[in-house]
Amino acid sequence: MRHLVPLLFGILLLIHDTRNAHGLSVAPTRLKSTALFAAKQQQSKTKRATRNSVGNRTKSSSGFGGAAVEACPCGSNLGYIKCCGKIHKDPKAYGQATAEQVVRARYSAYAKREIDFIIGSTHPLNKDFMVDIQHWKDTIANNCYDNFELKKCEILDESYEGEGDSQIAKVKFVATMIQVDTREKTAFMETSTFERAGKHIREGAWLYKSGIVEPVPENDE
Repeated sequence: MRHLVPLLFGILLLIHDTRNAHGLSVAPTRLKSTALFAAKQQQSKTKRATRNSVGNRTKSSSGFGGAAVEACPCGSNLGYIKCCGKIHKDPKAYGQATAEQVVRARYSAYAKREIDFIIGSTHPLNKDFMVDIQHWKDTIANNCYDNFELKKCEILDESYEGEGDSQIAKVKFVATMIQVDTREKTAFMETSTFERAGKHIREGAWLYKSGIVEPVPENDE
C-alpha cells in the first residue's frame, strides 16, 4: 500500500490508497490541518533527470497567448484570465472576491505556482503564518504539487456569519488531483474559515485563517 502525502489547501494528509467503485482514492486515515496550500511535503531522496511539462510548469503570465485562453484549474469552465487569474493579478479583484472565489483562486495558485498569492491570501493569525517570508516562499516553491494535475475544486457550501470587519466566512469544498505518472485520482474535503484583517489589508480581502479536513464521502467522485 503506497502512502501519498499531498500538500494542498492547508493540510498535511497521509492518504491510504483505498478506492471506491469509481477508482477515486478517498477517506484519508490520518489528517492534520495546517496552513492552506502551505504545508511541507516530504522530499524525494532521488530526483528525476527529466520532468514532464506539469513538473516543469512555471508561474503564469498575464496578457495574450496561451494563458489568455487556457481553462482555469479550478474547474469553473471559464478561462484562467477571466477566472482565478484575474484574482491572482489584480488586487482590486481579489479585494472584491467572495470567500468561495478565494478558495478557487488558492487552489489554482498551486497549479500556476502563484506563490505570492498563496502567501498574500493567508491570514496573519493563521497558526502556520511565517514571519520569514523568503523561507516561506522557498518552502512552497519546493512543494508546489508538481507531480499532480489540479483540475477541479468543487464548492459544496458557503456561509457567512456576523457583519462588517468581524464577519466570518466558511467554505466547504472538495479538491481533486490527478497523479501525473499513474493517472490516479486523489481528493480531500475541507471546511475553510476566512476572515478579513482590515480594510487596508489586501483591499479588505478574505484571508485564509484555518481549515478542518474530512474524508471525502465514498460515493463522491
